[in-house]
Amino acid sequence: MVPSGRNNFELNAATALRDVYRLFLVFAGDERIFDLTGDDREDPLRLMRNDLFADEIIHLLIGTAIANRIQLEHMDAVRSGSSAEARKIADVACGDLEPDVLGDKGSQKLSFREACNKIVHAIHIVPDCGNPAENPLTSEVKLRGHKGREAWVAYLNIPQYVRASVMNFRGQP
Repeated sequence: MVPSGRNNFELNAATALRDVYRLFLVFAGDERIFDLTGDDREDPLRLMRNDLFADEIIHLLIGTAIANRIQLEHMDAVRSGSSAEARKIADVACGDLEPDVLGDKGSQKLSFREACNKIVHAIHIVPDCGNPAENPLTSEVKLRGHKGREAWVAYLNIPQYVRASVMNFRGQP
């Protein structure tokens, strides 16, 4: 196979998409676990979920973010000759970003490229579900970190991030 990007290697899109799929399944299946277990906090399904949920979300987010960033960089030259829609994958909205929380500079759209960066550089990654033992994941994950002296917080929308990831590896606009 001859690499089509600027590097002398190609990421295995099927492997990357499998991790994106797993991320979506963890997100989508979380509410189903609560449906199946009801209020029984000692149900084996609930106990397994409570033990593994946050770690699995964080692991999959970091892995997919790294793969997505490499793919974005790798395919930049190829996509620059493509349609405007194909070049805009990096700009797909995946949530909201408050770039300077302490300076109260407001919020802005979190682009796909910036979402990948924030995932990789986050100091805290917190699934948004209140008390995770009592509530399923909403569609957001809260990321916190700092850039220089500015503390930032990002609210990553999981379904949008998954959509953009699929577009990134399938080359769709």
